[in-house]
Amino acid sequence: MSEILERTLFIVIIIVLLIALIKYKLATYRIKQAQKKRFARGLMLENEAFSYLKDLGYSIVDMQQTHYHQYEVNGKKQTSKLILDYLVEKEGKTFIVEVKSGNSAIYMQNSNTRRQLLEYDYTINSDGIFLLDMENRNMQLIRFNSKDKLMIDDFRNLVLILAVLGIIIPFFKIKVLLILLLIAIWKYPERSKTILKLIKS
Repeated sequence: MSEILERTLFIVIIIVLLIALIKYKLATYRIKQAQKKRFARGLMLENEAFSYLKDLGYSIVDMQQTHYHQYEVNGKKQTSKLILDYLVEKEGKTFIVEVKSGNSAIYMQNSNTRRQLLEYDYTINSDGIFLLDMENRNMQLIRFNSKDKLMIDDFRNLVLILAVLGIIIPFFKIKVLLILLLIAIWKYPERSKTILKLIKS
């Protein structure tokens, strides 16, 4: 009796394990199929983007252009490969176009999308980057404010403030002082930026 019970229990365990394995394989298969469909759809939309961009008046300079970005890790040189979906041109300006589809990748709030475009912006010279949502035919021009640009803006604002003060203030000695200060800034812009950075920090 106990031998029959043992055999039955063994068979039940085998059946349970087989069912679990079949379920796992089916789930894996479904995930792979969904990934294939998403990839195929993404590829189709990328190809549709060609006609869409042409219709908007952009000249296609290149597709799937490869760039190599070099950087250092603990003094050792490393290289990353960047592949641009499209490089386009319009009215003498060159733009990078990143084609996205899906529910989240089409938004700049998506950290992966934002980091990807930021890397393009940092490493490749262009007049801007378009995030093209081909699902909804929506194209957004993305421009990042770099630390250098913010410093230039602060520097320009400082010069403007000093110039306006020089015009408004009626005292001759202060006017002369402001003029000398503006000349010094004009003559030594890098030192002036360093001093401005120290004042801000």
